[in-house]
Amino acid sequence: MKRHYLLTFAFIGILLFLNQSHSHAQTKELYIPAKAMRVPDGNDYNNTESEFSYKRMVQSDNIAIFWHKEFGNDPMANPDSTRRFDVRNALRECERFYDYYVNDLKIVQKGKSLTDQYKMILYVIGGTEQTAFGGGVENKIGILWTPAVRMSKAPYGALAHELGHAFQYMSRADAQAGPRGPVMEMSAQYMLWQVYPEWMTFENYHFVSYLKKTHFAFLHPQNMYHSPYVLEYWSEKHGKEFFGTLCRSTQEGEDPVMTYKRLNNLSQDAFNDEMFEAASRFMTWDLNRIENVAAPYANKHSTKLTALENGWYQVDSLNTPQNYGYNGIRLAVPTSGNSVTVDFEGIAGAKGYSDVKTEKAGWRYGFVAHTKDGKRVYGKVAREAKGNATFKLPKDTQYLWLVVSGAPTEHWPVAFGRQAAQQKEEQWPYRIKVTGTTLAEK
Repeated sequence: MKRHYLLTFAFIGILLFLNQSHSHAQTKELYIPAKAMRVPDGNDYNNTESEFSYKRMVQSDNIAIFWHKEFGNDPMANPDSTRRFDVRNALRECERFYDYYVNDLKIVQKGKSLTDQYKMILYVIGGTEQTAFGGGVENKIGILWTPAVRMSKAPYGALAHELGHAFQYMSRADAQAGPRGPVMEMSAQYMLWQVYPEWMTFENYHFVSYLKKTHFAFLHPQNMYHSPYVLEYWSEKHGKEFFGTLCRSTQEGEDPVMTYKRLNNLSQDAFNDEMFEAASRFMTWDLNRIENVAAPYANKHSTKLTALENGWYQVDSLNTPQNYGYNGIRLAVPTSGNSVTVDFEGIAGAKGYSDVKTEKAGWRYGFVAHTKDGKRVYGKVAREAKGNATFKLPKDTQYLWLVVSGAPTEHWPVAFGRQAAQQKEEQWPYRIKVTGTTLAEK
């Protein structure tokens, strides 16, 4: 009997311990900061007349949403549809984003992060502003702010993007390290794209703009909202946790390219090869996760070239590749013959183009074929500043591309912010002559 009682008490003790452990793991603190942007100093959350009040709040395991008093107790009852929003549906979606950013992308490390202890906060701000933004305060909690118009209906792309910024903030708070500059917007778009694979469709204007700017350097501010594509390529190559690792691994003075090369033990030459491979895949969006949803946007690139004598063409200065930028040049699929050749000549420093660091000039070029049954065939990569490349077409080729990328022999960071206006940018111009086919008609 004594042994029976001891076993019973032991079992009850285990249950109590497990229950307490479960409660501790599940309960996070809703920490209200003393100061937060767009929240009045001294805002009394217990007062229903305050701009933000517990009365106008919903919360879940990881996130709390406060909305401004001008939206009323029930935002769905607002007569103005642009100021109407379903706060509970938005909360469910934010929880979905949160779960993916933590457990799949691992932007923060579960068990080692302040996000284990504190909830994040979303403020739906009043007024006429239409800009959403995200970050955090006190190196302690992540916060995002949005006007109602940016969450009036699904898909909640703005919330996914700004929650990405809140996670970037918390990653830096946890690790005391992280990248800065245009990659922050680029990676917030990348995070958005993970939870909304159809992003290229519902924010198609970003894709349209990107196609006009593929020649800009990787990490150039011109493309920071338009181009999460290299990050997607890295994710496919190294796993979807890689960007979180890169953030935590950033060392003082590094840009993301420097960190990436160090983590993967890559030479500059090898990095140039990778960036050319990425550009070649972008012709048809040959990336496993998004291949199907991106299919309508395959074979859409274009490049402006100027015709010269004897069948030569020269890239226009308006779309000349910078460092790791690229051109996709569509070629006609030949009706006879099964191979094509390009003669290539790099002309760094030529009249009419930027002459920055021309001694560091480099290029990559090669062919891509897309067949009628959806297969991709990639030609051999060429690297010579003055050389040629030949490609044997696969059967049933439907689209044929020549890809040219900027491949500097040395890396240097892209200027951004105030520095950008003061710094002249590189260009890697070239001319080509194609044999066995012609440029495709527009």
